[in-house]
Amino acid sequence: MSQNFTVNVAGLRDVLRTLESGPLKTDLDRITEAYTRKMANETSEAAPVDTGKLKNSFPPSVRKDADVSWSYGSDVPYAKKQEYEHHTKKGFVRKTIWNNREPYRNKINERLGEMGS
Repeated sequence: MSQNFTVNVAGLRDVLRTLESGPLKTDLDRITEAYTRKMANETSEAAPVDTGKLKNSFPPSVRKDADVSWSYGSDVPYAKKQEYEHHTKKGFVRKTIWNNREPYRNKINERLGEMGS
């Protein structure tokens, strides 16, 4: 059973409804994929390590859910327990997502700003 952590981007569905297939939608999807993969790798590096199974489960879990919607998680049964209860690494997934929040927003805003140029 997969232990996915869900991150929702407020307002994304409204934006997607206004976009038709085209270069902007493709670019936003590529940016989102790149940041999802980056976060999966950083989560892997920050994960607690005993056998390495948890650490190694994040990068290959990245998947596309829908247009401009990507996710990652772990198929290790104790992933959520480690995220919320580990004595030194607690919050390793949430911290990774938080640390990438502004850079991801900035990249999206940079791409959207190119529309006005």
